[in-house]
Amino acid sequence: MKIGIDMGGSHVDIGIVNENGKIIEKFEKDIKTVGDQAKAEISTYIIEIISKIKENHNIEKIGIGSPGTPRDGVLTNLINLKIKEFDISSILMEHFDIPVLLKNDAKCAGLAEKTYGALKEYQDAVFLCLGTGIGGAVLMGGKELEPIRNSGMELGHIVIEKNGIQCNCGKRGCFETYCSIKRLKNKLMETMNISKEIDGKELLNLLKQNNDEKVKDIINEYIDDLIV
Repeated sequence: MKIGIDMGGSHVDIGIVNENGKIIEKFEKDIKTVGDQAKAEISTYIIEIISKIKENHNIEKIGIGSPGTPRDGVLTNLINLKIKEFDISSILMEHFDIPVLLKNDAKCAGLAEKTYGALKEYQDAVFLCLGTGIGGAVLMGGKELEPIRNSGMELGHIVIEKNGIQCNCGKRGCFETYCSIKRLKNKLMETMNISKEIDGKELLNLLKQNNDEKVKDIINEYIDDLIV
């Protein structure tokens, strides 16, 4: 068995994965803090869950997919969590005698889609992850494109609007400031006057029943920005 950890811009998901890439059990937690507090919250949660998992399973490897550009076992530039560096590998290896592998989360998702999903039959593809931010992976000739300068393939920080909305990365007009799911969800909740605690499925059900022109305008604007 292996453990897969998905560190999003505002959450941590942990899954037990079998030899066929199937998730057989999953744990998740929203992260409400940033900076050093977030590092402590994330570390404590991961150690707690892995300790529970090891009581019933023999774990061969731990894989972590994270925003930003992981280097030498260290997570870097977790923009939405306001973390510059996070040596999560050393922290986990202090507690567990298990190899820890790190990779940009969107690239992990792209490779998983190529191995198990809709990209199986395609050799060249651009894969986008829309969430708290926007990540991406590029496949060419069936292999992952690995840039030397920015191996994280930060497609979410391509500028699509000159002098646009301020992004957490410091630039203005980044793709993810207009097209992240977080931004879309926030605009919809504000317009529809609904609680920020609503989950994605509940929001989707409300949208299916909603005929407000303002809501339609927000969705159409989002689609226009997405296909720029």
